[in-house]
Amino acid sequence: MIGLLLGMTLFLFALKGSKTGIIATLSATSPVIILPLLWLRTGQRPTATSWAGGALAVTGLALIFTR
Repeated sequence: MIGLLLGMTLFLFALKGSKTGIIATLSATSPVIILPLLWLRTGQRPTATSWAGGALAVTGLALIFTR
């Protein structure tokens, strides 16, 4: 509960002072960042579908920032 509250508060402060598109894109990639951390913490490798979704998200993010 505290993590959600803190995360959303920081997200709203970031939206107030920066470009909305960049902030929204970076906040949407947090599940991708969690995948390797989850693997390290639990020792269970995420499924291939999870990695494929993460790769797709990173590819989309790269396309957004290069255009």
